[in-house]
Amino acid sequence: MISQDFVKAVAAERGLSNAELEVLSLAMEGKGTSAIAKQIGISEDAVRKRLSEVYQKFEIPGRGPVKLTKLQQMLMSRYQEYQGHKNAETLSTLNELNPKVPHTRHIWGEAPDVSVFYGRGDERVTLKRWIVQERCRLVAVSGMAGIGKTALSVKLAKEIQDEFEWVIWRSLRQVPPIQDFLKILIQLLSPTQEMTIPETVEGRVSWLVNYFRQHRCLVILDGVGAILRSGYFAGIYREGYENYGELFKRIGQEAHQSCWLLTSQEKLSEISLLEGEISPVRSLKLTGLGEDARCILKEKGLSDEKQWGELIKGYRGNPLLLKLVAITIKEVFDGSVNDFLKTTLFTRDVSDVIEDILERLSELEKRILDHLAVKREPVLFKDLQKIFAEVSTQELIGGVASLLQRSLIERSEGGFTLPPAIMEVTTQLMTDLQE
Repeated sequence: MISQDFVKAVAAERGLSNAELEVLSLAMEGKGTSAIAKQIGISEDAVRKRLSEVYQKFEIPGRGPVKLTKLQQMLMSRYQEYQGHKNAETLSTLNELNPKVPHTRHIWGEAPDVSVFYGRGDERVTLKRWIVQERCRLVAVSGMAGIGKTALSVKLAKEIQDEFEWVIWRSLRQVPPIQDFLKILIQLLSPTQEMTIPETVEGRVSWLVNYFRQHRCLVILDGVGAILRSGYFAGIYREGYENYGELFKRIGQEAHQSCWLLTSQEKLSEISLLEGEISPVRSLKLTGLGEDARCILKEKGLSDEKQWGELIKGYRGNPLLLKLVAITIKEVFDGSVNDFLKTTLFTRDVSDVIEDILERLSELEKRILDHLAVKREPVLFKDLQKIFAEVSTQELIGGVASLLQRSLIERSEGGFTLPPAIMEVTTQLMTDLQE
């Protein structure tokens, strides 16, 4: 049996109201919806609604009774871990052992484990300076898929968490409507208060900004790209999600003592508009790992170290792509990078990742990539104007800028060209269409 004190502590950590905690406790005792409704004097629909809120705050997937079973299993697992460490059955011991209890006010949600982390020393120094010393209100980290934005956000937050009253890490990959997202965030920040949450988006944002004036909080939003449109230039919101832009604008513009850290493949227009060297809004574009990427290949047990540089350069130091290709090299070529490079530089797994990225592009962006893949050498903007004569200069500039934002093209004195991985996949896609 899980102790009630433990349930209360974990419930507070997740931002449950007293009413939701009451329903959860009865459900944990094995009581059904009807019995709970009779005992506390509410309708069965109200019970189901409260349980739904509980599951949402605990981020429990599934449907119906399966959710309660999963929640019970999760709580039991954590309780057994706590029991295995404690010397005395007291709540204070729980608070010492569990870094997510209310007194420490750290809510990591689905944040990944970053116990194995390579490089990014300069980036972490820069971000720490912006957030801790210069007290920036809004910071965005952008970069290609797999470049390490999520891991960096968690690593950084762990290192600076003691500077804040609250650290909350949330993912937008499930594309929550802004009303729901704001409601959950308010509930997390006021777990012990019985309050009426404002009905409007504007009211909820105002509540948060006022809270951030009174408390020093760090809110990390991962996967912001999920609320952006596919098939358009970078940084345009999906229909119905435009209010997120207003939220970010107010967080960046209005005076408060907190910081929001956003990660996304694409740079948001609000960031571009508000950022500056002395502005409280900053952005960092994350590039490859460089020599630090060798640690990944070493960990995977690859041989032929002299060829590692070629592999890293071909993948532009992208950690995810290097991990994927390293697995193939280990399994198929017994770890020999030299033997692998005699056959190809790219694998199906890598192509799948890049194809997913390319699917999000606008038609003009795809056409620009196709042209650069055919040329296979740098192309000046004036030459692109000749090739795409039917496209307005304004539109063409937008397309090129969008591709640069996504890290899908590179710029040099000779013009624009494609990174090797993008070149390979784009060429293959064109070949497939012609067959």
